[in-house]
Amino acid sequence: MKKFLSTLLVSAVLCASALAESVPKVQKALPFSKGINMPVWLEGSRLNTLLYNKKDFENIKSLGVEVVRLPVWFEIWNQGAPDYKIEGECFEMIDKAASWCEELGMFLIIDFHNDCDGKSKTNPKIEQVLLKVWPQVAERYKDKGDFLIYEVMNEPHFKSGNLQADCAKWAKIQGKALKAIRAVDPGRLVVVGGGDWNSLDSMLKLPDYGDQNLIYNFHDYTPFLFTHQGAGWTNLKRLKNIPFPYDKKKMPPLPKGADDSERWEWNGYSKAADLGALKAPLDKAVEFANKRKAALMCDEFGVLMTYADPSERANWYRLKCGWMDERGIIRASWDYIQEFGLFKSPGQARFPQDLNAPLLEAMGYKIPSGDQGESWLENAQKSGDWTIYQNGSAGVLRAQGYGAQGSTAFAEDGQGQACVRLKEIAPYGNIAFSFGEPCDFTELAESGARLEFEIKTNDKTLAPTVYFRDSESKIFPWRAAAKIKAGGSKADGQWRAASIPLKRFMDAGGWSNASGWKNGEGKFSWALVDALVFENGESASREGYSIRAIRIVAP
Repeated sequence: MKKFLSTLLVSAVLCASALAESVPKVQKALPFSKGINMPVWLEGSRLNTLLYNKKDFENIKSLGVEVVRLPVWFEIWNQGAPDYKIEGECFEMIDKAASWCEELGMFLIIDFHNDCDGKSKTNPKIEQVLLKVWPQVAERYKDKGDFLIYEVMNEPHFKSGNLQADCAKWAKIQGKALKAIRAVDPGRLVVVGGGDWNSLDSMLKLPDYGDQNLIYNFHDYTPFLFTHQGAGWTNLKRLKNIPFPYDKKKMPPLPKGADDSERWEWNGYSKAADLGALKAPLDKAVEFANKRKAALMCDEFGVLMTYADPSERANWYRLKCGWMDERGIIRASWDYIQEFGLFKSPGQARFPQDLNAPLLEAMGYKIPSGDQGESWLENAQKSGDWTIYQNGSAGVLRAQGYGAQGSTAFAEDGQGQACVRLKEIAPYGNIAFSFGEPCDFTELAESGARLEFEIKTNDKTLAPTVYFRDSESKIFPWRAAAKIKAGGSKADGQWRAASIPLKRFMDAGGWSNASGWKNGEGKFSWALVDALVFENGESASREGYSIRAIRIVAP
């Protein structure tokens, strides 16, 4: 019996060894293996350039992140045809990210990002844009160290109706863009991907560009019904609470009047979520990369947190990260603080308090402990300086715009202090300054403190509101609001000082995507303030307004 058991044990070990050896591995390794995307910052709006700061890069480094992917919407950040000259503000922001990554010992991917809404289509003039933009980028960064990497373009998708022709078209355009880069910066690593939203299948059909410094790349959001359930930009808006792995007993019913796309996703989910079916394409990708003697990367993957079960979401990451790690596939998840992020919710992004610890563990990241430095509130209480925005900087605060164009660091004719310039403002368009934590302003409000700022406009119909928002996203975001009166509301294009006692801010209700609008119920709390928001009224404003020197002044 002992001999029999011993034989079984040896056989089991040999079988396990054989199974381990059967997993293909990418032969070309690079000095980084796992990373994170930092979107929104340099994407569609220039009002998001205060979303991240050096502290964010230090924080992600402490998690064990080795590479940062920076999506840059160059189609927005240029001066148009024929030269598509990149705006200086865009380069300044990339310079900051590059300097921070170099200092912290992280790699940085400059990603030519684009419009990826489900209904979007790649710009038909994208070839002209790429051939003008990339030589500018390469010229600026050609003398930087090896930590900097270029990505030709994110998720091209022409949608002509002929997928094969679209992928072939993209392959040629990508080859031309690569030559334009190499003419300026011949040795740098460049990320290339396929023409069908960077799908794995389209990557496998790419031609051999004859370049030894490429990283072949694909995106992985499979099974799509789980990762994008309820996503408003897809056809899955009504399909929610989808289990992973597939469990017939846990599947929600099809919504009433389900259309063909909803029915197709729902009916095919059991096969799409099969673990073997999810894993098999990765082996094909490894085989492809090894034939090309190239590195392999998945620089987007993730699960929308809104409707996915948290434990099932963490399990999905554990499986995907494990499969990629054992195959030597570099990975960069989408994203950091947004709906696919590493925190408990997009509205809870205090580091490290709000980090999703089970998710970090599943992804193989460190869970930081100890003091992470002073928050804005702690510093303000200690120094007595309650500045929120000054001369183009919000310090450690995050700022993000919605429904407007403009800049967070606008300086007229390059003179004077920078300001927030809001224009082409949609109804209720706004810019929000987030404090990063619930702040207790009770004593400030009761003692007669004031909100002060400077504002100017030429729009005589402008009726903006400024409000303090209470609570984190897990509590309804009630507001205390005040109408802005700048120097008697003169719309003469001159800077006017505004000073509003906190006591004048009145309970004004609030809005959430889940509940819609609620009128005030007397529930606003000065003890839970997490943001200051400047919001347009119900009418659009093309001219808009500018604000600067925003601070709370204690008595």
